[in-house]
Amino acid sequence: MRTHLARRGLAVALATLVLAVGCSGDDGGDDEARPGDDAGTDVEVRGDEGAYEATIRRDAAGVPHITGETVRDLTFGQGWASGEDRTCDLADQIIKVTGQRARWFGRGEEDANLESDVAWRAIGIAEVAAADWEEASDEVRDLLTAYADGWNAHLADVGADGIGDWCEGEEWVRPVEPVEVYTYARAIALQASSGAVADLLATAQPPAAGDTAPTTEPTAATVGATLPGAIAPVAASNGWAVGAARSTEGGGMLVGNPHFPWEGELRFWEVHLTVPGEVDVYGVQLSGVPGIGIGFTETFGWTHTVSAGNRFTAYRLDLVPGDPTRYVYGDEERAIEPTEVSIGVMGDDGEVTEETRTIWRSHYGPMLDFPGFGWTDTAAITFRDANIDNDEFVEQYLQMLQADDLDDFIAVHRDTTGVPLFNTVATSADGRAWYADTSATPALSDEALAAYELSLESDPIVGVAADSGAVLLDGSDPLFEWEEREGARDPGLVPYDEMPVTERDDYVFNANDSFWISHATELLAGDYSPLHGRQGVAPSVRTRENAVVLDDTTPEGPAGDDGTFTLDELADAALQNRGFTSRSLLDAVVERCTGAAPVTVAALTDDEDGEVLPAATVDLAEACAVLDGWDGVYDLDRAGAIVWRELMDGFSRDELSDAGPVWAEPFDPADPVATPSGLAPAPAGEDPILVALARAVQILDAAGIAVDTPLGEVQQADRNGTLVPIHGGNGVDGTTNVVGYGGRASILDPTLDEIEVDWLADFSDLGRYVGATGAELDGYPINNGTSFLYALAFGEDGPEAKAFLTYGDTADRSDPLYTEATEAFSDKAWRDVAFTEDDVAAAAETEVRVQG
Repeated sequence: MRTHLARRGLAVALATLVLAVGCSGDDGGDDEARPGDDAGTDVEVRGDEGAYEATIRRDAAGVPHITGETVRDLTFGQGWASGEDRTCDLADQIIKVTGQRARWFGRGEEDANLESDVAWRAIGIAEVAAADWEEASDEVRDLLTAYADGWNAHLADVGADGIGDWCEGEEWVRPVEPVEVYTYARAIALQASSGAVADLLATAQPPAAGDTAPTTEPTAATVGATLPGAIAPVAASNGWAVGAARSTEGGGMLVGNPHFPWEGELRFWEVHLTVPGEVDVYGVQLSGVPGIGIGFTETFGWTHTVSAGNRFTAYRLDLVPGDPTRYVYGDEERAIEPTEVSIGVMGDDGEVTEETRTIWRSHYGPMLDFPGFGWTDTAAITFRDANIDNDEFVEQYLQMLQADDLDDFIAVHRDTTGVPLFNTVATSADGRAWYADTSATPALSDEALAAYELSLESDPIVGVAADSGAVLLDGSDPLFEWEEREGARDPGLVPYDEMPVTERDDYVFNANDSFWISHATELLAGDYSPLHGRQGVAPSVRTRENAVVLDDTTPEGPAGDDGTFTLDELADAALQNRGFTSRSLLDAVVERCTGAAPVTVAALTDDEDGEVLPAATVDLAEACAVLDGWDGVYDLDRAGAIVWRELMDGFSRDELSDAGPVWAEPFDPADPVATPSGLAPAPAGEDPILVALARAVQILDAAGIAVDTPLGEVQQADRNGTLVPIHGGNGVDGTTNVVGYGGRASILDPTLDEIEVDWLADFSDLGRYVGATGAELDGYPINNGTSFLYALAFGEDGPEAKAFLTYGDTADRSDPLYTEATEAFSDKAWRDVAFTEDDVAAAAETEVRVQG
């Protein structure tokens, strides 16, 4: 029997084992039956009697089902259970966002910790949150205080030396203050704004005083060479809501599929929260934060995807001649204000000394060391964050948990508008499908938007910035100030009534492209700000695959003969693993390569390593035969998937979005799912399709991988030394189930530092993965993508759901659940969610009453 014992110590483990095998015994606790207790079953009691009490029952997957008599009790229990599973996540992130990394971890390699501290001091979220905490509602303060008290009670119970995670025994693992939890929650809201540009803040400094040497002026070439990748991307997701017209039972249905990291602070944590008669919600939340971020209740369910809109605007400032710390603003001048911050730095001897750094701010916000642009004697760049003042963020999610139905849930979005960076896709028991992008979005006037559109065409630097996800405006022109509009959450933001929202009875979806494609054929067009997302632009192949899967009502489609989904059919559709590019082009490519003569490819070089691959003549026959036998599916046993991936990876995102070397028919904004289409005809001379296929064969050969290798042999996740095969594809493949390598983990877990990925070459997804345990993989390492995947259906008996958390709740790599969760995903072995009291009681493997 699997039990969740990893961090409880020998005495607790033995006591739990006694309970698990049905033996009686006195553990010194109160054995009286409580709400959620099984009658006649001994219940372990932990913590010191105090103001709170909650019951935590864990099922075979380690998911805690937490019950309390009040919301405060419940949240205390959530804090305890979260600390039990993910102690280090919250402790580490509080240190990060309050600018204390160097104090506890030293300067870091190339001053990384010191610069992180300077950056977060420049962002200033700790100061903003501390001020807002004093004005927060009693409900929010009670919630976060109870959560902190629960986390602290668990820490007191086991001690820092009893944590089964990387921060075990560390001096900096200490009780947390409620305002620190609040600060971290507020920092999460900055993922697509200040958090995304944090690496560009610490080094933003004016030219040295007295330096009269000419400063190189930035150009589109210098910016374009260094900017891509500098703005940290936010993780991606899919969200589907199915209404009564496409639901076999007539109730609403949902698939939530956030593509997030499998390591670090952005892992989801699965939990069930219940106050009998008041709260009953199941889902996930990010580590270290109370409540539920994605989940369902008795009457509605929801998920999020990251919005394609903009959560900040960057501003180019024209500096006053002779003074790089002043800038022109309309007819006046303004100062770029300096502030000195003192940073504690631990030396190699363990002693902490103070270092002083200067951070700079314009009236918009902090200054940026914009890659390729910098801070010259004539220009500098700053930015304004749409979420820095989002004190409604915590309130938003608290109220969502208390909503009685979908109408109440929608009202929270309308009245609070605290969603920081997400689309919301939701469904209801009565069969409605709802989509909205209520993300915090800057409000610019029509004149400002028109001027910005002109600058995109006339100023190459503005265009390069846009390609990297940044809106770059003229900060010296007051025209580009954000407008104050009635009904907005905060001054300068778009109000709810101007946000894209739709409700349907068939389906809605989002896969991180703009709001305007929330349905395959009925576009959500309207007079919306382009900062909410562009209309009329080609979507990703992943968006197109999502649309095709949901819109297919043919007998051969995923919804079966009747064109409506059962829960099992919807779950199967989520892991169908069909690739859009192979769906559309595979047959034509096979026809093209069959019988083709060997193809000569030129030598491949890069600036750093010189010749990476030599010129070669490549025989395509074997690879073409493998593709001919492939069905376009990215399952573990499929040969052909890796050949196709490397083939498609030979083309750019633009080439996969419009007519050119891949597609014959151009993109049509009136039909964004079906276009571009058809394989481009072979040109006279060199055929780019065959050249790309030859290069794919050459890459695989260089990696020592046969072209007929099944996907599961080379696409794997290292789970504590066990290599687990992983199905699914990536953005080039165009599958709905996306997996990959990378992510935005900023946690200082030393195990992650020991993981090394040495890419074979920049042109390929292939790499050699060396895990902390020494496991090696030639192929595609996986540590992010599909994370919490759940399918939900409302029927006559209420909600029914099945789920994966692909990495499990525990952060303890030695816990069997750490690996078993990934193995279940590998096997497509969906786990039935225990939601009703009877199901929870039947599923519970351990039961603990916590108090404090």
